[in-house]
Amino acid sequence: MENIIKRDKFDFEIGYLTKSPCLTCDKKSSLPKCHDGCLILDEIQTKLARGISSQRSSYES
Repeated sequence: MENIIKRDKFDFEIGYLTKSPCLTCDKKSSLPKCHDGCLILDEIQTKLARGISSQRSSYES
């Protein structure tokens, strides 16, 4: 199933992480191998991918 990401939120609406979820994870001894199958990291990455930067990039014309 294809994940479609709708980019409809600005970065200030999403927020930011204050602590890595890996610090308290039961599987942290398996780092970094466990990150591919981590549902929490997947959800965080999906939410961040929805964000539109509120800062203008210096690369834009």
